[in-house]
Amino acid sequence: MQNPMRTGWLLGVVMLGTLAAGVPARADEAPPDPTRGQWDSFLDPLRDFEDNAITGTQKKVEDATKIHLTAGFTEAYMWDFNNPRSGSLITYHTMDHHNDGVPTLGQLGATRPSDGWFVPGFGLKLDAGKGARDIKSDWNGDGAVNRGDSFETNDFEVEEAYLTWAMPDDGPSSLKGLTLKGGKFVTLLGAEVIEPWLNYNYTRSFLFTLAIPFTNTGALVTYPINDKVSVTGGAVAGWDQVDGNPNHGWSGMGNVTYTVNDKVTLAGNGIWGPQQTTNTGNKRGVIDLVATVKPTSALTLLLNYDWGHEAGAAAGNEAALWQGFAAVANYAFTDRVSAAVRGEWFEDHGGTRTGTVQSLYEGTVTGKYLITQHLYAQVEYRHDESTRGNVFPANSPGTVNGPTGPNPITIFTSGQDVLGFDVTYVFN
Repeated sequence: MQNPMRTGWLLGVVMLGTLAAGVPARADEAPPDPTRGQWDSFLDPLRDFEDNAITGTQKKVEDATKIHLTAGFTEAYMWDFNNPRSGSLITYHTMDHHNDGVPTLGQLGATRPSDGWFVPGFGLKLDAGKGARDIKSDWNGDGAVNRGDSFETNDFEVEEAYLTWAMPDDGPSSLKGLTLKGGKFVTLLGAEVIEPWLNYNYTRSFLFTLAIPFTNTGALVTYPINDKVSVTGGAVAGWDQVDGNPNHGWSGMGNVTYTVNDKVTLAGNGIWGPQQTTNTGNKRGVIDLVATVKPTSALTLLLNYDWGHEAGAAAGNEAALWQGFAAVANYAFTDRVSAAVRGEWFEDHGGTRTGTVQSLYEGTVTGKYLITQHLYAQVEYRHDESTRGNVFPANSPGTVNGPTGPNPITIFTSGQDVLGFDVTYVFN
């Protein structure tokens, strides 16, 4: 059996080596770097390598083939002060494991736009690491992940694999901007994404973890009504499902984005359709509202509200209902130093999203430092609290004798405090 830590670190080396292969570009072609000319000039050889070899090769490949290559690698260490089992997924978190050194996420990506009427474009994201298992899709259609399919139990995931087509320039002017997408892709819903380097905080919100899907498989059509409003809609095979099992049925998913001005963008997203295996009559739906506000060049506000409903999913065949709101404020003190604060509330009325009827609250503070243009470090503190009480596992005080031998005593608390540190290398 392969050592997962060794495999993850080898993936990181391969990612950098893949981008570095080829003829280096000239240094004067490198993009402006806010980390140069400061106290850590001893890192300039690394910055030169990034600019000349890696991003230069990205540009060389894209100029020759129109294919844009990307790579990202995140290693994080998280400590839950409740001290649950080492390596376990922290309760109600997406990709955060307590006291675990296994690499979180490595990703290789490639995209290419369509060309003319007959050459489609494509998008591809391949993930590896413990986080890849945490966001796994149901590939074999049995209604569950990690059951009945060995691919669903490994540390590799095809996050996205799709084809695209955009209306050519010589097409009808009334259809300019029309695009089609078909395959597996990240969901339209939510204010956060899977990749750590694309979020302000390191840990994801309850809304991202519990309220919406991670990915969808199907087809989407996007059309810009004007320079401020665009709409997207299509059919997908439910939540985090790939095979399109007819026992699940198909869901409709859509988005409306309104760019008010250069400081405010509003988005409304939704998904509705059957999700329960062998029961297409009960429908699950979510309304997702996102506002991005940038009052100043240094401050960004991110607001997200979700409302979800599923017929016949709660105890007694009652309808399940969940909702929540999250607010993030990110402030850039300098070109290299920033901080993000998030506050959130999530309510699980029927207990279907968390396993028990409760409301969850969390507060998160994240500090970020840009080491080079592509390498950064973060430190984060987060507190989670439940109105239910005794839902977060804590350190076992010992064992109790059972019919098959000693069993660990399970104790729970109403809250948990998590401290984390992560380092990310990314080339977008």
